[in-house]
Amino acid sequence: MVEQRLAAGDVGLLVNNAGMSLKGGILENEPAAFSRIIALNVTAPTRLAAAAGKAFVARGGGAIVNVSSVLALAPEMFEGIYSGTKAYLLNLSQALAAQLKDKGIYVQAVLPGATRTDLWEKAGRDVNSFPEGMLMEVGDMVDAALIGFDRGETITIPPLADEVQFTAMQNARLAMAPNLSKSAVAPRYRLPLAG
Repeated sequence: MVEQRLAAGDVGLLVNNAGMSLKGGILENEPAAFSRIIALNVTAPTRLAAAAGKAFVARGGGAIVNVSSVLALAPEMFEGIYSGTKAYLLNLSQALAAQLKDKGIYVQAVLPGATRTDLWEKAGRDVNSFPEGMLMEVGDMVDAALIGFDRGETITIPPLADEVQFTAMQNARLAMAPNLSKSAVAPRYRLPLAG
């Protein structure tokens, strides 16, 4: 239904903000739970971004906002299924931003930290159990995301005060890119010669 509405061409902005977490991690859940979180956190935003992207390219403009998570950058901090789905959404957003920018399409990934929403209660966690100063209010997170949107940021991280940290990480990642696919095995993985 939403894909059809996007395909109609009268929508200029898609915000993929639905998401869920699990109660427990990979060892405490069953395959049906894995299917649900992947369907909502990966499959749905992918399908909607594809439908919106096609419609926006046809009309010559539009914007896609994908709400990921800071856990996309820090998988060790939480169970890996949720952070993995959010890392996927971050990767998708970065790829779409690069592929669609010359077609008049703006793509933003928003990476909130822990935010006061019902996601926590649904995952069986008391939202009031977070340490003081760790939980952001929804309105503050949305305001920061909108400022990032207005600035044309590809990645907006509302709680990150020192933008230099993220910039350094991005620059290191991009500098590594030319070395990630080579015909020869890196010297550090070569077997020592028999002598």
